Amino acid sequence: MPSSPYVFDVDEAGFQTQVLDRSREVPVVVDFWAAWCGPCRTLGPMLEAAVDARGGKVLLAKLDVDANPRIAQAFRVQGIPQVYAFRNGEAVDQFTGVIPQPQLEDFLDRLVPSAADVAVERAASLPRDDAEAVLRQALTEEPDHRGAAIALAELLVDDDPDAAVELVGPHRPDPGAEAIVARVEFARNGGGDVDALRRELAERPEDGELLVQLGRALAARGEYDDALEALLAAVEAGGETKEGAREQLVALFGVLGDDPRVAPARARLARALF
Repeated sequence: MPSSPYVFDVDEAGFQTQVLDRSREVPVVVDFWAAWCGPCRTLGPMLEAAVDARGGKVLLAKLDVDANPRIAQAFRVQGIPQVYAFRNGEAVDQFTGVIPQPQLEDFLDRLVPSAADVAVERAASLPRDDAEAVLRQALTEEPDHRGAAIALAELLVDDDPDAAVELVGPHRPDPGAEAIVARVEFARNGGGDVDALRRELAERPEDGELLVQLGRALAARGEYDDALEALLAAVEAGGETKEGAREQLVALFGVLGDDPRVAPARARLARALF
């Protein structure tokens, strides 16, 4: 039986609650091992000591693959010791075999939230000015922190787009960074009188260039439903503006991220292209 309060045995029955659910609160590392495995007896104490030294910032669950074969099969464990790291209910990292102590320490350190990680999470629930102050402080302490830079850029993108682009520049092509850049480009290049463009399109409804201009103008105003429709119509109209419309759609997909409007729009774009 593990002697540390941060190390525990887990089986199939408790895997959901003790590993997946618990990992939403604190990272959980799972050591897939077996009693007959010599390397497991080497790695096990190393893992337990390293986890214990972190004082609860990460937990270690030990799973006997012989007693719990279905879990091992579910994670395609073919060689042991196999170590998986879980965060927010998902496996985020892994390694197989005995690794050197410095590499093991680095593996665990990547799971433990840094001060900047905590600041980004805290800022999400603060008023804008307070959030900006917290994020700026986080970047002072950890200048290369991707999450803090993107979160601060999201706050600044409308009022200070140049600063927002500068913040995310080192982190491109991260999707969050690309979304910031796309928003700024839409705002800069989306100039156009939406009402006037619509009046022109009423007379020339399949004019691809007008559709692209309207799509950019609508995206710049944050009217994403109509922007998607205009740009998709431009692709479907074909002609010389088809590729430009496709590029604008891809940029808009980046801005929208996981928005549920993206999947059907992507499917419609694919039909128009192929």
